[in-house]
Order: sequence, then C-alpha cells, then structure tokens
Amino acid sequence: MSIDDNSAKHDREYALRMPANWEPPYPSFLSEFDVNKASVAMALIGCQFDVGDRSRAIEIVRNLVVAMKSEGYADYVDLSECERDCAGRCQIVATGYWFDGDKLESFFESPEFIDRWSCITGRDESVGMFREVFNIPMNRFEVMHSGNDHVVGVANVRDDVSAPITHHAYWGSMRDRIPSSANDRFVAKGTVELIKQSTNRTVVRANENLAIIRSGQDLGPAVGQERAQYFDDVEPTLVAGMNYLRDEGREINCYDCRFMSFLDDDGNRTDHTYGYAYFRSLEDLENWSEHHPTHKAIFGAFMDFAPGYGPDMRSRFWHEVSVLPAANQFAEYINCAPGTGLTAALA
Repeated sequence: MSIDDNSAKHDREYALRMPANWEPPYPSFLSEFDVNKASVAMALIGCQFDVGDRSRAIEIVRNLVVAMKSEGYADYVDLSECERDCAGRCQIVATGYWFDGDKLESFFESPEFIDRWSCITGRDESVGMFREVFNIPMNRFEVMHSGNDHVVGVANVRDDVSAPITHHAYWGSMRDRIPSSANDRFVAKGTVELIKQSTNRTVVRANENLAIIRSGQDLGPAVGQERAQYFDDVEPTLVAGMNYLRDEGREINCYDCRFMSFLDDDGNRTDHTYGYAYFRSLEDLENWSEHHPTHKAIFGAFMDFAPGYGPDMRSRFWHEVSVLPAANQFAEYINCAPGTGLTAALA
C-alpha cells in the first residue's frame, strides 16, 4: 500500500506537508509488509558496563541472542554497541523483532529465560541489564532506506520494497509517511510511569504516543571521495547532534539517545552506525529535527553530501520511526545507572 493509497484526500483529517509539485533531491524507498501483519514486537535486551567488562558483556548478550533466536523464535536479531551512554558507561544491545508477539511473551515467561535472567542479574552489580519491550502497530510505523537494495533491522524480514517515493526530504515528511497520521496527531498523554521499584530494579511503562527513532548510516560500501566526504563533513555534525540528545536532550523532551555501532561476528565495531532515541512525542522529535541547530547542521551537511552522488551513492542511510500507544509497552532496568533509558523520564 502506498502513502497515496492509504491517505486519499477525502479520507484525511490532517493535510500532508509535502509541497506542491515536490521532487525529492535524492531517491528513497520504504520497506513494505504484508497487510496481515498488524503489528511487530521489538525488544532490546542489553548489558550496561564499564570498559574493562566488555568481553564479559559481549558474552552475556551473545548468549541471549542465541536464546532469542532458538528459544524465542525471533524473526530477526542484531547486535550493536554504544561506547558511551548517558551515564558514561558502555552498552552491548541485542535488538529483536517478532511479528508474532505471543512468541516473545512466551519466551519471557519460559522457565529457561527466567532462570537465565535471574542468574545474570543476580550474580553481582558490576554490570547492569535491561530489556525494553514495545508492541508497534504497523499503521504507526515507517521504515525508510536510501537504497532499495539495503536491508537492516526489521527490513531483513520485510515482504517487499516500494518504488522511489516522493514523501521525503522535506520538513514533516516523517509524519506524512506514517499511515495513521492521516487522522491522528499523536499528542503525548501522561508521562513515563513507574510500575515497580526496588533497590536495584526499576520497571516503567511508556507514555501514550512515545516516539522511537532508530536512524542509521552504513558506510561499509562507500569508497574514495564519497567515504572521505562523509567522515570529514557529515559524521562530525552527526556525532555532535547525538551527543546533544544524550547529554542535554531532556530540555527538548528527548528522554534518551544512544549512538550505536553494529558489531561484526568477531565483536568488532563496524562502519555501520545508528542513533537510537526516545522522544516524548512525534512532535518533539519533529521540533528537534526542524528547528534545533544540532539537527539543522546534520541535515545541512547531509544535503551537501547526498544529492551530489544521487543514485550512484554507495553509502546507505535508513531509519525506523514508530509512535506507540501506551498499552503493551514496558522497560526493566536491573543494576543500571540512574537515568538509563526510559528511567531518565522519571527524574
């Protein structure tokens, strides 16, 4: 289903922001999923640690990845690392996707997982463990790529890819691509809610219409001038923006931001990075994107970079954006530093 098919003018309550006769300066594509897939569950299972515990953290999370696949029957799982989070610690994170949410629930409720989780979290307090679990309605989700050949994250289990789309590269296009935005403004309601708290364990529930963005750049295929230009001109502004969201994002209602690198099979960081951030609402994410100097610098650097290569650009850019109902969302943090993940919203 295309954006135009889903948002015919007579069905829309809220107008598209796409300018008249808009022609994007570079191509982009949407991952498409079977209409019978009403939602996808996404679970992040991570370890927070100090640098000296990296080998142990990788071992812990790799074992969980094996279990997510073999016992949890995840549709896809990837592994990545954050070198410095909001607490000044490191994180190794497995991100899994399930189109059958019952399989994820059964996995978490199985005696095998409960015993494993209890063993890891009860061993000592030198590492923190967390799981952030979300049920994403597909009509509140959009997955975009700069190349139709590029798959990452949930796109590894997509059913199709669109033709080049027009609804991108202008302010407001992110909202325009989310199907339910035709009739829903996604206004934030309530706050992140504390569900349980003990000496070393905190469980929270997301507020209504929490916005999540997982937005990345894969420079692995890039060579020559394209690669040099990206690392000289684009990456410094990107890192500055991610650091702002990590360290000062609360002033614009960004609860947490992690700048991540995908890991290869040997546990080494790759040239494929992404930012992962929680915003109180899609409007807060949009306001940062459109108005804040840190993102305006990122966007400007990217627009100076990408159009010059057009369809010949070898680097690949992508994102996943979701806007969540409060139901069926939770996050648990054990032995983690104060302010980790969604607990930052409790301060």
